Amino acid sequence: MTVKEKIKEILKKISEGVIEKEEVLALTLLSSIAGESIFFLGPPGVAKSLIARKLKYVYKDGTSFEYLMNRFSTPDEIFGPISISKLKDQDKYERIVKNYLPSATVVFLDEIWKAGPSIQNTLLTVLNEKKYRNGEQEIDIPLKSLVSASNELPNKDQGLEALWDRFLIRLIVEGIKDKENFNKMITAPLNSYDDTIDEELKITDEEYKKWSKTIDEIEIPEIVFNVIHVIRNYIEQFNQKEENKENQIYISDRRWRKIVRLLRTSAFLNDRKSVDLMDCFLIKYCLWNKTEQIQA
Repeated sequence: MTVKEKIKEILKKISEGVIEKEEVLALTLLSSIAGESIFFLGPPGVAKSLIARKLKYVYKDGTSFEYLMNRFSTPDEIFGPISISKLKDQDKYERIVKNYLPSATVVFLDEIWKAGPSIQNTLLTVLNEKKYRNGEQEIDIPLKSLVSASNELPNKDQGLEALWDRFLIRLIVEGIKDKENFNKMITAPLNSYDDTIDEELKITDEEYKKWSKTIDEIEIPEIVFNVIHVIRNYIEQFNQKEENKENQIYISDRRWRKIVRLLRTSAFLNDRKSVDLMDCFLIKYCLWNKTEQIQA
């Protein structure tokens, strides 16, 4: 079975019991294989957490951690409680991370912008390096994807720019539109939370690491570089217009690097050795900071 055939079968399996979310599931899977995180903008009750739960089944022995943020959330609730015995007997400040974010394959954080500064700062290291500093030791975490969600975008005056920049793909997730699909959703037994993926289809850690190395070797042809430079020029022109003075599009160099790796991942999952123009359509999910910029 080729990688493309395997991914196609995985997408078919995780789509069982989920209606009108094929694109969201595909982009979530793509971002996790690329080692990137994704943000869902949308109201409650549109299957945002379900998608994260489905994603954990893609990985062999995958585990998930979910948390609904609020302004009073503490690091203990996300990263695990302090080990009293270690503190008492060894005078060491360490957390019990099992069953918390540092031990999860897939993480879903709802209402992400309500996280306090101490949680935000730790998340930055987690997302950047896939490492968690637990007391004196730094541990590699098994995180494949952090899926975040909110019904609003981060406010400018809250210092959330660095965290917002870490979510490479940004998606608007809405409720079911089609009448027949809606009727099916409210009446049929969907079994949405079941593990529908056969064991032999699941992606192992060894496979994931091997894929990651191959993705870094995918060729970027000149035509793709040209597309990126055209987009950069358009963004510059957009930012120079007087009407966009308060609506600037900013894409960091780090973000462009991550975008290119996403394109490489797309090419790899389609059994290609180089990125092509079709992969470039993914760029539109990575550029906007405000919803009014999407159309531009």
